[in-house]
Amino acid sequence: MPRINTPNSKHNGPAPLAGGHQYLPYTDALFLTTLQSAIHIIDTRIYGDARCDKAFKALPAGRTFAQIWMDISIWINFDPSRQYGDYGAKRGNDITITAFSLEMGRWTVAATLIHELAHVNGAPGNTHQAEATLQNCLLPGLEDPTIIGKLLHSTNAGFA
Repeated sequence: MPRINTPNSKHNGPAPLAGGHQYLPYTDALFLTTLQSAIHIIDTRIYGDARCDKAFKALPAGRTFAQIWMDISIWINFDPSRQYGDYGAKRGNDITITAFSLEMGRWTVAATLIHELAHVNGAPGNTHQAEATLQNCLLPGLEDPTIIGKLLHSTNAGFA
């Protein structure tokens, strides 16, 4: 499964682009617990689901969800952003989950992880494709129809 960036992991996430997301280690125990709870949801409810695997296989990179989830080259980082609607982002194989998302709880974090993993699997940032995977990955109630790569609202922040 993707690895978590903690101080002990010695992982250096990508440097932030100007005004962009940060890719930092998890140092807050509560946020780390929330992330681990989200990972537990994915491990016990979503990993191995045939519909989720099929939805991911249809993405441009063509890997199943199981293949993405077992890829240890993917890292989960922390972003301290608390901006409304700013859930997470990805650069290469580095995903970052924002404090905003983590404060919303484990289900939101699980949905954010799946969304960002869809981008790792090639879902473009200018379509609803990454967010649509939630329908088939057992989180249909968390799919937001306004998300096209990122949440479209007045602050223009969100998924990347």
